[in-house]
Amino acid sequence: MEMIYLPIQSEKVVAKYNLPISKSEINRWLILQYLLPDVVDLKAISKAEDSQILFRILQEEFRLNDEIDCGAAGTVYRFLTALSALSNGSRILTGSKRLMERPIAPLVNALRQLGASIEYLDKEGFGPIAIEGKPLTGGVVDLDNTSSSQFVTALMLIAPSLPKGLEIRHSGLGTSAAYIYMTALILEKIGCKVKVLPASIQVSLPSSFKSVRIKAEADWSAASYAYGKALLANKAEIYLPGLRLPSFQGDSRIAEYFSLFGIETIYTGGGVRLRKEKSTSILPYRVEWNFSDTPDLAQTCIVSLAAIGQPFYITGLHTLPTKETDRLWALKLELAKVGIELEITRESCKYSPSSPHELHISKEPLQTYDDHRMAMSLSILAMKLPISIANPEVVAKSFPDFWSEFFKF
Repeated sequence: MEMIYLPIQSEKVVAKYNLPISKSEINRWLILQYLLPDVVDLKAISKAEDSQILFRILQEEFRLNDEIDCGAAGTVYRFLTALSALSNGSRILTGSKRLMERPIAPLVNALRQLGASIEYLDKEGFGPIAIEGKPLTGGVVDLDNTSSSQFVTALMLIAPSLPKGLEIRHSGLGTSAAYIYMTALILEKIGCKVKVLPASIQVSLPSSFKSVRIKAEADWSAASYAYGKALLANKAEIYLPGLRLPSFQGDSRIAEYFSLFGIETIYTGGGVRLRKEKSTSILPYRVEWNFSDTPDLAQTCIVSLAAIGQPFYITGLHTLPTKETDRLWALKLELAKVGIELEITRESCKYSPSSPHELHISKEPLQTYDDHRMAMSLSILAMKLPISIANPEVVAKSFPDFWSEFFKF
């Protein structure tokens, strides 16, 4: 499917959207299940492409001691780098061109401190990499985690197989700290003792692990697109089964952000209900948010707020240029096609709408740049005007059923 056309949506949204299982949670449990098969029992696997890739690799390719292609899945690549370091056998980890352009050096440097044998096969600091797996005992490592919280998580997830446990010394939790806390809570469920401190993270092993049967939560990142539709609707009543409150997913903060605009979030026990009784009023001040902890919400919020003409200044976006695409630049280019002019730096985005605020129909499809979150966030615009989106199949990375769920009415 090269393009999808989205006609303008109803001004009132009454719907039930079935969300995918959180791939962030499932991917962590998949690694722990591989390391501790008698401890972790997963009831279901996310349909997200990233989770399916990781599941397939762990079930088949990882045991063959061969070249492993992680595709565009950065999480899979980083988690398997750490897992390969302590798993017997020789492996080469590679992936898409874009993935090989994203740095892996901080994780490799930390694993080498633990005694891992890892070599770069092309450019220093980047993939592909060759790993000679061997037993590691653990100890203390220094880690530069400024570019990705997944480096921290990759190390934490192998801690249950390190006899001495693990201490990760860092200069601050920094980027996406909520995901680090998620990993800590997951490790605590199997009996590990985890201390997340201002300058270090300590993981101690229990005398025996606790067996767990896991039913993962639905994905709050995916839920954010429902909040975007509700914001642009005059009235909304949306049910999202499988979500929990409180949640250890950092992206559950979308409920707090959008409550400013009259969207009520009600936890029902089996999920979350969104309710908005009247059309959105623009706040009489500029919204200023920092997304250092929740960068995956940035595109949803930027598109949604700009579409209603809400001035904003959003910071903490320094990881967006190194995601699946340069997300800030991509948003600037595509939103300009409908009359939204963003001001961006390498870590911030500002919108100061003209008066009167008007959107116009793009003469060409909006591009997605092989980025699932670009496709899903841009789709929110269909609440205001008809749009076409190129390469809509990219949503498979995190939400394969997105189009059939969010536009089935």
